[in-house]
Amino acid sequence: MQSVLFVCLGNICRSPLAEALFVKHVNEQNLTKKFSADSAGTAAYHLGELADKRTRAMALKLSNLNLTHKARQFESNDFIAFDFIVAMDKTNFQNIMKLKPENAKAKVLLMRHYDSMIQNEDAIPDPYYGNENDFEKVHHLLNDCTKSFLKELMRNNIRIIS
Repeated sequence: MQSVLFVCLGNICRSPLAEALFVKHVNEQNLTKKFSADSAGTAAYHLGELADKRTRAMALKLSNLNLTHKARQFESNDFIAFDFIVAMDKTNFQNIMKLKPENAKAKVLLMRHYDSMIQNEDAIPDPYYGNENDFEKVHHLLNDCTKSFLKELMRNNIRIIS
């Protein structure tokens, strides 16, 4: 089984949604015995909290997903526990890499590299200070990216940048 950890800043907007959408795609493809997922944040701002209410509302509205994940902080042991760590932007990617131990097994990737529409962007924008449209845009982006990422995993054609 391959394991994936999605990571953003606070683990309340982008990464829990990416985790839920990825799991949804895994379930739709009957691949639950091949892939598992979790999410974390590089900062400890929201430890133990549910996803942002706007993220939860959009997940329910657009994908019929009930997000129950509680925020946790990324830690260096995640490099051992997971096969892939998927950062939502370059800043979080850099913060993740600062914790990379010598015995790391996980490959660190950028989520936006799996955007089927635009491949030259590096970030899934953080909607936290935005409005409902920003949360909807992020939902659509993550739905597309997680679906493309799963296809790449199934083809074993992952673009490694770490």
